[in-house]
Amino acid sequence: MPSGFDLLLAQSIAQRLGRELHIQWFVSRDDSDSNLVKDANALLSDGRCQLLAEYPLLESTLERPRDPTVKLPPFDGAKPEDRKRWIKTSAVSTTRPYRLDALTIVLQAQRAGQKVRRLADLEGMKIGVPLATLSDAVAMHYENGRLIENVAHFTDSRNLFQELQAGKLDAAFVDARLFDAWRSHHDAAGLTPSGYIHSLAFNMGFVGLSSDSALIDQVNEILADLQTQNVIGQMATTAGLTYIPPRAPDVGPNVQLTALQGD
Repeated sequence: MPSGFDLLLAQSIAQRLGRELHIQWFVSRDDSDSNLVKDANALLSDGRCQLLAEYPLLESTLERPRDPTVKLPPFDGAKPEDRKRWIKTSAVSTTRPYRLDALTIVLQAQRAGQKVRRLADLEGMKIGVPLATLSDAVAMHYENGRLIENVAHFTDSRNLFQELQAGKLDAAFVDARLFDAWRSHHDAAGLTPSGYIHSLAFNMGFVGLSSDSALIDQVNEILADLQTQNVIGQMATTAGLTYIPPRAPDVGPNVQLTALQGD
């Protein structure tokens, strides 16, 4: 059965709206012709869903795609002809954020007492990062390459955490969700969260069509109520997700190179 934080939150919102929840699963494609902004716009504009969860709230993600039409991503229930159709794009709007997606440091057992207030505190330590991720970009650009010689890249996060547990790495610089996923399916003995959170983090919310403003307003009211009662934090704990509250502003600026160079 499907489970997880996003599903718990969606179920709670649907219940409060007095509506039945229908989940439209889709696959994020890894090719030059697609990205999340286009995929989300296609699914919403085609009426495949009214809201899309776990959407990063950035100025760039709210822009209408430059192309007037986009392709649908692979989705559950798709027919052969759906792969050939072009969807006219629409303007989108987001709800208020419900959590912060952030990068963190996880330490191996012998480094458990290490204080990590800045990435510079990891100097001289062997640091594992998932290849071609935001944490990779930060690790390689930090203070003009200060950590480069100590960074080890991993194409498979399972290998990263296994080597951290074996003491072959001193630390892992990863998305907090990645560590949560590992802990939910594996023994996390010997792995210690440092509490460090990088400043380059993104509020997450729902995105919908701007023309469906009434629904977005209703969801905003529900999210505000759930946050006031700390229900969202409790849902995250139930789902095994490290909950970090959203921060101002709701919609963040686009990522600049200088942000990759600091803490």
